[in-house]
Amino acid sequence: MPLKGFSERDGTFLHDDVAMGLSKFEQKLCSHFSRVEIRGKRGRKVAVLLSPDMVDALTLLVSKRSECGVLDTNAFLFARPNCQSHYRGQDSLRVYASECGAQIPQFLRSTHLRKHVASLSQILNLKNNELDQVADFLGHDIRVHRDYYRLPEATTQLAKISKLLLAMEKGRLPDLQGKSLDDIEVE
Repeated sequence: MPLKGFSERDGTFLHDDVAMGLSKFEQKLCSHFSRVEIRGKRGRKVAVLLSPDMVDALTLLVSKRSECGVLDTNAFLFARPNCQSHYRGQDSLRVYASECGAQIPQFLRSTHLRKHVASLSQILNLKNNELDQVADFLGHDIRVHRDYYRLPEATTQLAKISKLLLAMEKGRLPDLQGKSLDDIEVE
């Protein structure tokens, strides 16, 4: 991540017209998180959301650059001391995912996390524009997102069809008339 990208992070003021289209919770999220755009695959812009604690930690990191031997000319946020290069995020994730005691550390790496979010977005039955937003946020082409991250058929059957079967078992079939599988709630 370029230092300039962090310095110019988007702490956008939420315009009243935009706020009217958002729920109170979404408005709160907009004021809580900061957004930084970085370059992803094929030069696509990919958003990174930062919590206030993350911003505070990164601000401290920036303030200590000279004390840690980072050259003034090093343009990276995660700069290495006494050179022009940076720490690679994927290498750091690999090390700490292995050291944290996770049962399957590779699932904590960025590629697996993005794939997991992409797959979960399929469960949510998002509208096309919402799916476009998730794909864009993850740095995916929407066609790849739709085709590659489809849920396995077994997962879809377990997650959605089992609701129908449970409702039938409880004798609630008449209550389901006109509902989609996503609308069915079983207690």
